[in-house]
Amino acid sequence: MIKPTEPITILRTEAVVKRVSYTARHLLNLEKKGQFPKRRQLGPRRVGWVEAEIDAWLASREVGPAEPPFPVAGT
Repeated sequence: MIKPTEPITILRTEAVVKRVSYTARHLLNLEKKGQFPKRRQLGPRRVGWVEAEIDAWLASREVGPAEPPFPVAGT
């Protein structure tokens, strides 16, 4: 959780898309399913995400080489 004495950094949509390598639409779908941090309404036409929440979400993701989606010939 964020300590009240630490400054909170808000990331705009473009920064979050670049950081997590998902489209904005996919982020919205994950958010609706409760699988991604919720955005904050910053103004009538502006939203953002708390950087610490995005970093925690990224850290919770499994890290390692991806398995090929199909068997590789010769193995």
